Amino acid sequence: ARGGADAGGDIATNMLPPNIAGHDPALDPYNTKSGKPQIDKAKEELAACGKPTGFDTVIATRNAGKEPKTAEALQAALKNVGINARLDPTDASLYFRSTIGAPSNVHAKGYGLMMAGWGADFPTGYGFLSILVDGRSISASGNNNYAELDNAEVNSLIDKAKAATDPKAAADIWGQINKIVMDEAVMVPFTYDKALNYRNPRLTNVFVTEYYGMYDFASLGVTS
Repeated sequence: ARGGADAGGDIATNMLPPNIAGHDPALDPYNTKSGKPQIDKAKEELAACGKPTGFDTVIATRNAGKEPKTAEALQAALKNVGINARLDPTDASLYFRSTIGAPSNVHAKGYGLMMAGWGADFPTGYGFLSILVDGRSISASGNNNYAELDNAEVNSLIDKAKAATDPKAAADIWGQINKIVMDEAVMVPFTYDKALNYRNPRLTNVFVTEYYGMYDFASLGVTS
C-alpha cells in the first residue's frame, strides 16, 4: 500500500529511523520484521485487555496520497482478530491541526487509531522523537503527541538527553526512550519511508545536503 521496498520504504520495527543516532536495528518487540501476521499473539493481547472477541474502533486518515490504501490495509489486518475499524477520511488541510491534532476532537470522534507520517526537523533523537512523546507538549490544537503519551520516565529521560553534552550519551538515552515508547505500544511504526525521485539528465549541480538528507533544491540548475 505504501509503494513497496523501492518506492515506499523498509518495514519499520521501532520509532527511531536508521539514520537517527540511537536507532537499534535489533529492537523489534512486535516481530514486525518477519512480515508475518501473528494472529495467536494478537488474540492473547486481546484476552489480556478483556476484549477476547475484539471490539469496534475508528481509524482517522487523510483522504489523499498513500494514506487511504494504507488505512484500508490496516483495517483488513485488524479484521482478522475481530477488531472492526471504520475509516474516517478527512481533508488533508485540516488533518494535523484540528482532526488528529485536537485531543478534544479525537475523543469526540472515538478515534482509536490515527494515520500519520513524520520526518525530523533535524536528524537527532530530539528532532525526531521529542515532540511525538513528550507529555508536556500535548496541546489543545496542532498537537503532535497524537497518542497523548505522558510517561514520567520518558519525560525525565528527554530532559536528561537534552542536557547531555556528549552526542553518543544523548543518542543512548534516545534509544532508551524509544524502547519505552515501543513497550507502551501507543504508536505503530509502518515503514521508514523513502521518496523515489527521477533525476532528469539535464539537471546540474546535484548534491545531497547532509543536514536534510536530500537534494539541495536551491542549488539545482539545468544545462542549456
